[in-house]
Amino acid sequence: MPRVLAVDVGFGTEDVLLYDEARSPENSIKLVLPAMTQRLARRIRSADGDLFIHGETMGGGPLTFAVIQHMRAGHRVLMTPRAAMSIRDDLEEVRAMGVEVTDEAPRGIETIETADIDFGLLKGLLQSIGEGWEFDWVGIAVQDHGHAPAKSDREFRFERFREALASGAKLHELAFENPPDYYTRMNAVLRTVARHRRGKSLVVDTKIAAIAGALHGIEEYPAISIDVGNGHTMVAAVEGGEVLGLLEHHTGALDSARLEDLVFRFADGEVTHEEVFNGGGHGCYIREKVGFKKVRHILATGPNRGLLRETGLRVEYPNPFGDVMMTGPVGIVDMVRARAHPLKSLQ
Repeated sequence: MPRVLAVDVGFGTEDVLLYDEARSPENSIKLVLPAMTQRLARRIRSADGDLFIHGETMGGGPLTFAVIQHMRAGHRVLMTPRAAMSIRDDLEEVRAMGVEVTDEAPRGIETIETADIDFGLLKGLLQSIGEGWEFDWVGIAVQDHGHAPAKSDREFRFERFREALASGAKLHELAFENPPDYYTRMNAVLRTVARHRRGKSLVVDTKIAAIAGALHGIEEYPAISIDVGNGHTMVAAVEGGEVLGLLEHHTGALDSARLEDLVFRFADGEVTHEEVFNGGGHGCYIREKVGFKKVRHILATGPNRGLLRETGLRVEYPNPFGDVMMTGPVGIVDMVRARAHPLKSLQ
């Protein structure tokens, strides 16, 4: 029976689900921990001196801000190339900020190791409660724009989604066992996984994991799945496992009225890529319009899903496995199971 460790790495939290088919979903082991970028940012803020930061490429955000503040306080920050890519994929941009990019650590300097997931912590915790460290799959979700020199991250990110949808990719096919090299963060987290276990692993963008998790258990289609995150809002039109359209904007550029308008027109095939991109978002691609009147479910997840409560949309708020914080991990598990065919779908 499949046993899956699913970890959804967010901006604020790291949401962990240990799925075992032998158990009922309600009896699954679940954890909600501070995200590593938050934990490492606290360490940097508490440091009083120069720092050498090494390890894997991971999420920036609070980590980046803490590094900048530490340098402004008069301290040197030295980072290895992979660790420095947590701040920017372009290392020249990192150097321009004042970070010293080097593989050499001066003697006596405090060191910090970067990684999106602390597998040592998870392994110790699970073993301490008798769960062991054996899984059929490990699935991870991280947000990765991808990197291409001389092209904006938001443009490059959405181009990859558009290519996948145009080729007819199913929802579970938007996850990777071997991601392309330009997904630097996805490859980094898989290297971290490989250092702690052998076996099958899967990595997917956090937005796609949330879209999949919101659809858990849905049988009537078409459906609109919306994840309203802290930074990004993604809207997906789905028919069964097929993604018919995708729209991604920056949450800060949206209010309730604007989001409601976009959802209506997106379903009817009236939103263009240029409209979203020129408005500061990532883009829109509609391979086949579903028609708003035909939509059977509008599902909303994410920390800013409250924006949709002030609209006229008939929105449902999923809580797979009885816990809204498990939306991403359940999406990961469902994508793993779709790849591990023939397994019956989750209920």
